[in-house]
Amino acid sequence: MGILVINCLLVIDKKNLNLITVLFLLFFLSDYTSLLFSNRELEFTSAFNDVKISCLFIPFFIYNLKDKLQLKTILSFYILGVLVYILYCLLYYVYFCSVHPNYTIQIDNYLFWAIENRFPGTYHRTYIGSYILLAGVIVLLRFFKTKLISSKISYLVLFIIFFLSIFFLGSKLTMGLFTGIIGLLLITNYRFLIIPFLVVAAIVFYKIKDWFLRTLEKSIGDRNIYFEKSIQIIKENLLFGIGQKNIKHNMVEINGELTPLIPHNIFLNELLSNGVWGFLVIISLFSLIIYKSIRLRSELAIAFCIMILGIAFIEDYIYMQRGLFFFVFFSSLLTCNFNVDVDLSFFKKPLKKVS
Repeated sequence: MGILVINCLLVIDKKNLNLITVLFLLFFLSDYTSLLFSNRELEFTSAFNDVKISCLFIPFFIYNLKDKLQLKTILSFYILGVLVYILYCLLYYVYFCSVHPNYTIQIDNYLFWAIENRFPGTYHRTYIGSYILLAGVIVLLRFFKTKLISSKISYLVLFIIFFLSIFFLGSKLTMGLFTGIIGLLLITNYRFLIIPFLVVAAIVFYKIKDWFLRTLEKSIGDRNIYFEKSIQIIKENLLFGIGQKNIKHNMVEINGELTPLIPHNIFLNELLSNGVWGFLVIISLFSLIIYKSIRLRSELAIAFCIMILGIAFIEDYIYMQRGLFFFVFFSSLLTCNFNVDVDLSFFKKPLKKVS
C-alpha cells in the first residue's frame, strides 16, 4: 500500500472528492466522531487507526486516476499474486509432510491444521478464500469472453486450480460463496455447465464432509454466543458505542472457558465500536457500492458485492488490514466510472457512467 500511495502521489493531476471517497473518509473518522460525543476515555479509541489508513488514500487516488488505470493489467497481476500464494501453500504442505512422516495428505484432517497453525505467514482461511474467490470470478468471466480456443483452455485450467484451492485453503463460508457465485455466473452465461459444476462441487464437499460438519456446528454455536453478548452491549451503548479497543475487553464463556468478545459481524462490530453513527456510515458505504455496481451492470462488481456482503454477516472482515485494504481497493477500483469488463455485462450493453 505504501508503494501504491507514493506512486499515486507522483502521477495524480486531479484532486476532486466524490461521495464514495467522502464515505470512506467518514468511516476512517467514525472512531473519533463517536469519541467526541461519548463519555468514554481516549484509551479506548486509537490515537491513529493504522488499520483504517487505506480508507484515507486509496479511494481518493483511484477515483482521480481512473483515466490512467489499466484494469486488465491490474486484474492479471492480481490473479498472478493469488497463484503465487497458492503455490507457496502447496509447497509448504509438501515440505510439512516430508518432515512429519506420521501425517498423510488428507484433506479433511491435517491439511487445514497444518496450513492454519504451522504455515509461516499464513492468513486466516476467510481472507485467502476471498482472494481465491475473486480471482476465480475474474478468470471465469475471461473464459466467457475470449473466443480463442487456446485462451479458453488456459482460463479453464486456471479456474480449476482456483476451484480446488478454495477447498484446500478457503473457509467454509468462502467455499459456499464460491459455489453459489460461480453457479449464478454459469446460469447467466454458460448454462449447460451448471450441472457438471454442481456435481463436482458436491463430490468435493462430500470428501470433506466430516471436517465441514464438525467445524460448522462449532462455528454456529460460538457465533450465537458472540452475537447475544454483542446485542446485549449494543442495547446499553446504542448511540456512540464502546470504542473499538474496548470490544475485546468484554469476555464471553464458551465451553467453560472465557474468551474475548469477537462480534464476527461487520455491522455488529461497528455498532459496538461507534454506535448508531458508525452503523449509518457503514450502511451508506455498502449501499453506495452496491448501487454503483448494479448501475454499471458489471458481473465482476456485483459478484464482489455478493461476496463481501456474505462475509460481512459472518466475520469482522474489514477490521484487519488484510481484509480492509482488499475491500477498499477493489470496491473503489470496480466502481470508479470507467467501464468494467464491458463485454461481460449482464445485458451486453454499454455500461453507464455513475457520477
